[in-house]
Amino acid sequence: MSASLKDFNSTKFQVSEFILMGFPGIHSWQHWLSLPLALLYLSAIGTNMLILITIHQDPSLKQPMYLFLGILSVVDMGLATTIMPKILAIFWFDAKVISLPECFAQIYAIHCFPSEIIVLEMKLIIACVLTLVSQA
Repeated sequence: MSASLKDFNSTKFQVSEFILMGFPGIHSWQHWLSLPLALLYLSAIGTNMLILITIHQDPSLKQPMYLFLGILSVVDMGLATTIMPKILAIFWFDAKVISLPECFAQIYAIHCFPSEIIVLEMKLIIACVLTLVSQA
């Protein structure tokens, strides 16, 4: 390649942050919308923690069905915690700017966290099938 072409073809990151606009037209009542969202988030985290604590404390709930329910609770908490804090920060603190690494981390967590859990769920289902086959 010639020297002039190398200078012309220099690639650099030009985007360092994104501005999240939220829902257009609700700026006057977005604080009121954030209260039910915050309550839903706290109730989702609380109930999923209650499920996990109950499964952990009661020895009769160590069956695969309840372990599967525990895995689903972890997935629900992970996805809610990935998305909801940024939404509440936009509504409460007007924090509409998100950096490029933060955006990529959020996209990674949203897409990869459930897929890792799905693999774990498949292993649990296979263990259940093998248990049933060995009992027969």
